[in-house]
Amino acid sequence: MRGGATGLVGRERERRLMDDLLVAGGAGGASLLLWGEPGIGKTALLDYAAEQAQQAEQTGQTEQRADRAAAHARRTVLRARGIETETVLPFATLGDLLVPYSPYFRELPGAQRTALESSLALGGDPAEAPSNPYAACMGALNVLAALGDERPVVVLVDDLHWVDPSSQRVLLFIARRLSSERVALALCSREDHGESGTRRSIPAVQVGGLPPDDCAALLREADREVAPAVLTELVRFSGGNPLALREIAAGLTPEQARGEAPLLNPPSLGHHLERAWATRIDGLPETARRALVVLAASRSKAAGPLRKALEAAGLSLDALSPAEVDGLITATSDGLDFHHPVLRPLVLGRAPLAHRVAAFTALAAVSTGPLHAWYRASASAGPDEEAAAALEEAAQEARRRSAFAESALAWRRAADLTPAPDPAARAARLHRAASDALLSGSPSGPPWCEEALRITPDPAMRADIQGLLGRMCTWKGETARAYGLLLDAADAVRAQDQVRACLLLAEATAPARLDGHVPAAVRVAEQSLSLASPTGPERWYSLTVLGAALIMAGRTAKGREMLESADAHGTGDPVRDQQVYAMAGQAWSRVEEFVRGRRLLNTAVESARRHSAVGVLGFTLAVRGELETRIGQWASARGDLTESLRWAEELGQLTCVSYTLYCLARLEALRGNRGECEDHVARARRECGAYGIGCQEFHMTAVLGLSALSYGDYDAAADQLEQTLALATEQGIGNPEVVPFAADLAEAHLRAGNTVRAAEVVTWLEERARETGLASAEAAAARCRGLLASSPEEAEAHFELALKAHQRTTGPFDWARTLLCEAEVLRRFRRPAAARAPLASALACFERLGAAPWARRAAGELAAAGGTLTGPTSTAASSDLSGALDQLTPQEFQVSRAVARGLNNTEAAASLFVSRKTVEAHLTRIYRKLHVRSRTDLTRLLTAADLVD
Repeated sequence: MRGGATGLVGRERERRLMDDLLVAGGAGGASLLLWGEPGIGKTALLDYAAEQAQQAEQTGQTEQRADRAAAHARRTVLRARGIETETVLPFATLGDLLVPYSPYFRELPGAQRTALESSLALGGDPAEAPSNPYAACMGALNVLAALGDERPVVVLVDDLHWVDPSSQRVLLFIARRLSSERVALALCSREDHGESGTRRSIPAVQVGGLPPDDCAALLREADREVAPAVLTELVRFSGGNPLALREIAAGLTPEQARGEAPLLNPPSLGHHLERAWATRIDGLPETARRALVVLAASRSKAAGPLRKALEAAGLSLDALSPAEVDGLITATSDGLDFHHPVLRPLVLGRAPLAHRVAAFTALAAVSTGPLHAWYRASASAGPDEEAAAALEEAAQEARRRSAFAESALAWRRAADLTPAPDPAARAARLHRAASDALLSGSPSGPPWCEEALRITPDPAMRADIQGLLGRMCTWKGETARAYGLLLDAADAVRAQDQVRACLLLAEATAPARLDGHVPAAVRVAEQSLSLASPTGPERWYSLTVLGAALIMAGRTAKGREMLESADAHGTGDPVRDQQVYAMAGQAWSRVEEFVRGRRLLNTAVESARRHSAVGVLGFTLAVRGELETRIGQWASARGDLTESLRWAEELGQLTCVSYTLYCLARLEALRGNRGECEDHVARARRECGAYGIGCQEFHMTAVLGLSALSYGDYDAAADQLEQTLALATEQGIGNPEVVPFAADLAEAHLRAGNTVRAAEVVTWLEERARETGLASAEAAAARCRGLLASSPEEAEAHFELALKAHQRTTGPFDWARTLLCEAEVLRRFRRPAAARAPLASALACFERLGAAPWARRAAGELAAAGGTLTGPTSTAASSDLSGALDQLTPQEFQVSRAVARGLNNTEAAASLFVSRKTVEAHLTRIYRKLHVRSRTDLTRLLTAADLVD
């Protein structure tokens, strides 16, 4: 069955997917990744989509197909393809797509326009610092959105595996955010490139082999009739791969086609195709083979540049005629290209070294800039300092354009070309390569650092490399290794450079805490402070990390003192020092200074949004989400945590993925969504558990225990929470509010009938409350004593102490929980009338928060106490508002917060890294869900809920 001019045979399922993609894109944005082996038909499907998008009407189809064709009319089609020789050229594919539409750049916000033009080498000062890569991503998204305002846009990108890394980053960024832009984006990638992260982040479909009937139709279309038994063998050999099927059939003798002679059984599809094409290539004249190597090595298929390169190699375009006649290459609108992309690496791989060197030398002779540097490097068969120096310039140019992946590759190749007698220069280039690899998100940085360490004895250089490697390992989840590397680096330079050692030790506190070694974090933070100068900026950093470590260890008074001293010393830059701001905000919240902590976190988040500095934004949002969960702003927490997880996934930050999944699991446990809570925990263990993040199980057992307690599974809760207590003791976590598990453990034991063990846990919690001075711990301990009380008078005394302690802190869930426990005890002592008021207050609070299992429990107790469950309460308006906000999706909530802060649609879009069209679409839905008519009404509503930063 054919699908129009493309000659597509079969593929009904895939064609329906492409039709649906075009319709969804025209209605509001959609993306799709097609992946599969070479020759499987991915390009043909893109051809089909392009044909469908460009035709205004289509005849001879069913009524449904005709309706689809009409929906596809009048679309702007942008198409590009990755080329293997272009993978080192920054933003090459993005330039192919967007440069023709550069007039639209003028409508972008200033930072986005500057970043996008700099990335595409259309502007910018070479002396300026690198442009922001995420501002460029946003600029590209908004250009497509602007095109979509005029007519639907279809973007088709083939061979994603050969698209340069910077363009890949932009395309995947866009694919994840299409929702309201009238843009359909289809990407194709080979099977061996489609790594799980990419395929998981956007809708993906594997393109498989054709069934036998379609294989027969394909051969008939190619005028290759074969016997039925032969067809069965061809389908088995090829796996239904259209390219392989055609190539194998083309090589059959008439006797083999009729089934009168045996078929060769190829060892593999790839080997068979390579052998078939290799035979055709070897049959060409030598001049044609040499010319093919030039074409394979060239990034351009245009006739003009190709002619110049061929002439530089002593050849001409005529030399390619035999290859064109044989069907290995085909004429395009502006030059020549290979019949199939797989031929390009095959030609280069089979060419003699002399032919490859000659081709790259010729191309270098007719090229300039980074392209000249790469051609020259490819022509170098051994160390070549001049070629390495040229690549250094190319790396610096790529870095200025924020093409960090390409600059990393240039530094890496320059290191390879560095002459052996100069190991220091080679190590320095490897260090720069690894540094840019970290900025690009590439996994290549650690092995490059290790290679550099093997060849340089210089202490200062080794310290820099170890510090970089430690930083990489921290974010990758290899916390124990990160801690050791940073300590070694600090020790290496302590005598020569105390400031550098101070900063390295301060940085080592993060992996120490993440690895579950809080006393070690305190120790290295104290060492860091001892090396800090009295007035230097590093002192603020050292004081902050020491305060955070002390507070985690339970030495809260000393920790507060350090944080106060840090504030008095001065603050850092909230963009450059975003991680330190997040740590400080988290530390202040752990001593119940929620307003102070939130102020720091808000500053860091908004600065990161304003400057598109997303490197630590995921962690900062997670910390703020955890704080918001604690103070009862659960809708805000869900929005922050959902966005945090997205950034952590995009940036490959496993430690942040683990922490955010814990925070989300805790929120779901409180809300009573046990299945979702357990899913988050299971995912964290599956994806991050192998890396040995020491604090992960401390978090996960605590949240599973809370979830089990919420549903009355007391034995399971006690089992999980006992593990939490053991881990807290083992890891030196003396602050009971780092993860508030102790009261859960005591209550689980009490309700399971283990009163002796419950009393022991309460005693531990009371000791921690006295040592830390935390009101929340004091309240929780008093609540548990009230549950253990043997008389109503004793219970009332403990609950009175608990409620007084609650007044000194902010935690509506814990306050309502104390009221519920008090009422349960009063009923137990046959005082139902006294239980009704606290039960009503607890029920209202649980309902407002959305804590479903706790609300059911309070409602049951209230009914048993003779109270009424109907009628308005004093908190009815607050409950209605909370319920309305719960209707918003996490991204709608983030948009509403941005608008309430006074941002216009363009500013809100830039702040949230989405397009203006997405903000407008979300606002429409927000107004409908919240029953408001204006931005003023929305701001007033969120202000009433204390949700405006």
